[in-house]
Amino acid sequence: MKVLGYEINRYKRNKEVEQPQQEINSNSNSKFNNGLLFGSLGGFSSNSAMRLSAVYRAVDLISDSIAMLPLEPQITDKNGYKSKFINHSSYNLLNKQPNKLQSRFTFIKLIVQNILLQGNGFAYIVRDGEGNAIRLQYLRPENVVINYNEVTGTLSYGIAGFKKFVEPCNMLHFKKYTIDGVQGISVLQNAYNTLQISNATEQSANNFFSNGCNLSGILTVAGQLSDTQKEQIRSSWAQAYNSTGSGLAVLQGNMQYSPIQINSKDAQLLESRQFNLTDIARFFGISPVLLGDLSHSSYSTIEATMLSFLSQTLQPFLELLELEFSNKLFRPSESNLSVNFDDTKLIKTDKTALASYYQNLFNCGVLTINDIRKDLGLSKIENGDNSFIQLNLSTVNNIVESKTEEDKTKELKK
Repeated sequence: MKVLGYEINRYKRNKEVEQPQQEINSNSNSKFNNGLLFGSLGGFSSNSAMRLSAVYRAVDLISDSIAMLPLEPQITDKNGYKSKFINHSSYNLLNKQPNKLQSRFTFIKLIVQNILLQGNGFAYIVRDGEGNAIRLQYLRPENVVINYNEVTGTLSYGIAGFKKFVEPCNMLHFKKYTIDGVQGISVLQNAYNTLQISNATEQSANNFFSNGCNLSGILTVAGQLSDTQKEQIRSSWAQAYNSTGSGLAVLQGNMQYSPIQINSKDAQLLESRQFNLTDIARFFGISPVLLGDLSHSSYSTIEATMLSFLSQTLQPFLELLELEFSNKLFRPSESNLSVNFDDTKLIKTDKTALASYYQNLFNCGVLTINDIRKDLGLSKIENGDNSFIQLNLSTVNNIVESKTEEDKTKELKK
């Protein structure tokens, strides 16, 4: 049976997809068309948005912060304890190189960028004959068609160049904002009006200066002027105040110079641009401080900003990525496996916070000396695998019993 030019067969989890046999016209079939439902409105697109410095910085900051974190498979034992599963076949895919073209950093960064700018991030899972993932193939959102039947609840994906539909178990589909649970919505779609205003403001500011409107004064001429004199004044003025010139035109005759204060602030450009930055930051869920706006910042503000960024901005992204990897990457028999980011790397640039983190875990007996040295990239030391706890802590019952024994000893001595 063929639908939209596809041959529909049940796609097996443990078999690789057939080689591409026909091209899919994604522009006509895709529901989201490059992830931007408003892409044709005013000629605004994700590329246009990325030319706005605030959008570029927000996307780059979020995607870089997530891409730099190690991504590793973990196994959970019968007692609920998790440990890193280095020997699993997916370890290198997740932590080093998911495919021949991209490193882990580039792969994750692309996925997060697609989620933010286009609403959906896709990667096709290529499996061997036993169902093990052997490659994670990054897919551009415009090359994927989402096929969802609301009546039957069935979902499949069409990939440009692939003959058969792909089942959800073999497609990593990342989305953060959605209204139907199937198709993602980009930040740009929600922030369309703000981005249009911001783009128009930047163009106005550019036109303001490029058209020679950064004037410092006006020349008033008394009396009538001949055509030659007018041309002389016009030529001298243009030479002094055009987009490449500078300085004050000095002319002969009865002229008076009156300074004026026409600048971008008077035209409310600075205020508009400042508001646009704050509004864009609000849509991306980050503080304006992280976009370079330090006008109202202090040390305490920056510290609180970083905590908010880690807990409210990055953590939801980490959670959605981990769940999608964990739910689809492994075979059904590997339900005790999961994928997790090592978010401790986020504090490794803050040496004070890092030292406090390790000290607290060491004092509680959670980490050994060699555990800490391993995280820091140092070699093992002898007798470094012992756990330590502080002796000056005890339970209330032990303290009461100790006090009772002490009193009994004193009574016997009497």
